Amino acid sequence: MAALLRGLRVGRALRGFGSVVFPKTSSPQCNGLRRGFHCAALRLQEDKDKSIPVPPSSTTTYHEHYQEAPAPEADAKEAPQPNTSYADQSGEQGEEYETEEQLQAHILNAALDFVQLHGWTLEAISAGAETLGLSAASSGMFQNGAGDLVLHFIAQCNAQLTEQMAEQHNQVQLGQAEPKKTAEFLRDAVETRLRMLTPYMDNWPQAMSILLLPHNIPDSLKHLSTLVDDIWYYAGDRSTDLNWYTKRAALTGIYNTTELVMIQDSSEDFQDTWNFLENRIQDIVNMAGAAKQAASTGEAVAQGLLGAAVTLKNLTGINQRR
Repeated sequence: MAALLRGLRVGRALRGFGSVVFPKTSSPQCNGLRRGFHCAALRLQEDKDKSIPVPPSSTTTYHEHYQEAPAPEADAKEAPQPNTSYADQSGEQGEEYETEEQLQAHILNAALDFVQLHGWTLEAISAGAETLGLSAASSGMFQNGAGDLVLHFIAQCNAQLTEQMAEQHNQVQLGQAEPKKTAEFLRDAVETRLRMLTPYMDNWPQAMSILLLPHNIPDSLKHLSTLVDDIWYYAGDRSTDLNWYTKRAALTGIYNTTELVMIQDSSEDFQDTWNFLENRIQDIVNMAGAAKQAASTGEAVAQGLLGAAVTLKNLTGINQRR
């Protein structure tokens, strides 16, 4: 019993100690003061937030920057392409040449204007290069020297003649022109081609000597054979037998001999040369006619001999059936 009483006293003592150290509730006055202090603190914090500028977010700054800055044009972004064209020595970009062959052709075309002054030489090529704004040392591009200039001129003349003959051929096919006789066509074609030499006639013997150099002979013969073949083709020759070779060989000889006559001709407008040419062309026509006549005569003779042999066999009874 005494122990129970002591336990009760200890319990009341502990409850009293707890009420002193940890009060259960605050008074109404303390609660109102605390709420007022809290509201004042919130208003002070709001005033501070208004006075301090809020920095924009990184996302907003990024969009504003790229919206305000104008986008550069596509052409400005492209890297400069390498220039493979040939410019003049002054640094200014003039007419462009896609390849070295095109540049050489332009130089040689310009050099033809200086042939009468310098002849068929490297000096003419250098002068032509200078007119294009290039250095005179550009003549070093031509390993064959003056031979390249002569061969270029011949190829250019042949191409012009072929173009003219093709145009005439088309007109005949369309019924816009009457076809020429073979002799007339051959004469006109050779004369037209030789007249292209007229501006350079004083220097043409030099060109002929250059073409006779061993390293120039193959290209010279190639250009001549192409010229003769084109003339015969547009003249209407479609032969596939031995006449194909004989006709071209004959016309090649006529062209060469007429060219030799022309460089020595002092008549007005080379009239003696054209008379010589007409006579030689007529010889070709007569030769072709004689060949046809000989062929027809030979065929008739062969048929006659065959008929005579059959008749002889019949008379002697060799062909009699037994």
